[in-house]
Amino acid sequence: MAPQFHPVLLGADTLGYSYARQFHEVYGLTSTVLASADIRYTSTSRFTSYTVIDGLDQEETLLRALREQAGRIPDGTRPLVLSGASDWHARTLAKNRADLEAWGYAVPVIDFDLLDRLTQKDRFYALCQRLGIPYPRTWVLPFGQVAQEVTDSGLEVLGGVEQLRGADFPLIVKPSNSADWHYADIEDKHKVYTLGSYEELVRVSAQVEASGYHHSLIIQEVLSTADTSLHTLTVFADARGEVRMAVSGDVVVQDRSAKGVGNPLVILGDRRRQDLLDHARRFIRETGYSGYANFDVMDDAQGNPHFLEVNTRPGRNSYYVTLAGCPFVRPLVDHYVLGRDVATSLSDAERAADRPFLFSMVPAAVALREAGDPALRRRLEPFFAEGTWANPLLNREDRLVQRMWARINFEHMRTKF
Repeated sequence: MAPQFHPVLLGADTLGYSYARQFHEVYGLTSTVLASADIRYTSTSRFTSYTVIDGLDQEETLLRALREQAGRIPDGTRPLVLSGASDWHARTLAKNRADLEAWGYAVPVIDFDLLDRLTQKDRFYALCQRLGIPYPRTWVLPFGQVAQEVTDSGLEVLGGVEQLRGADFPLIVKPSNSADWHYADIEDKHKVYTLGSYEELVRVSAQVEASGYHHSLIIQEVLSTADTSLHTLTVFADARGEVRMAVSGDVVVQDRSAKGVGNPLVILGDRRRQDLLDHARRFIRETGYSGYANFDVMDDAQGNPHFLEVNTRPGRNSYYVTLAGCPFVRPLVDHYVLGRDVATSLSDAERAADRPFLFSMVPAAVALREAGDPALRRRLEPFFAEGTWANPLLNREDRLVQRMWARINFEHMRTKF
């Protein structure tokens, strides 16, 4: 008998559609999608019941919508699975867990206190420092109070931007708290800045100070400018803080847009990075983490990996976990809805998740051209030649209008390069 639950999804980007596709493929379910805009490749899907709600990125509006939605689901189909497609969603859901659970939702994120600690990048790097997990050389420029954990860690906390007047540029600049950054009113706001001079750093710092953002800026050395220096690692940990499923992938091409920079568009999974997994296991055990965690990693010029951040939720491109052999919604449902131990509920093949894969949001010609290195292109070519690559939005089982919008999105990617 199929589990009796109803998925409610927040957001309709690649991850939102991937969730809906997987809930239908694995459990035969149609997902309710709540979104702030009409994303056509998801709204036209036969796997979704789609509602556009103005102001859904405001906490009060989101909670009201979820309370009303819970009242529309017949008894006998709860608990609902609630999945968000952004850091802000994860934070808001964790903070309001008690109310959401009272309304019938299963909330697949870690407790708020742990989430708050790990998603503030200065505190993340402080933990990496303590655990011996490599990370880039980092300066912390505070716009509010700095946690004691950070000052005790040995991270370099700046008294002002002028302390970097003689630094070697370019430097990477990014917010320590992406949820607060979501609301910061900054002209031409970037997810990550690459700044070429001290004057640019002063300008961005002044914009941030005037914006009402009250956390820190993270300033880091540039390890590499190549997309291929990036790696992604997705793990699922059980209630005891033990990693039970892990998939790593090498990034070939990443998004180049200001708001999307850092999001992988092409991920190749033809080798297992045990060194990255060993670091992640230590991190998960130390924090008592359970559920999904997604780590971003970058190599320096010598090929040494450095951990950049942890996402306390499935990443935008989590469909690559499915391609590796574990339907990515199954651990989530087993752990949070059915209360099963994923150490035994997943099959051997699902726990291993070691099937070679190529995840690509761009056409083959773009991926092969942007890959650059002939050896890397040779690793990609068999997947494209044999048709064994995958894009989660391109789904022959969906209705024609969805496939049209997905194809338009796919072909539009050519204009970004």
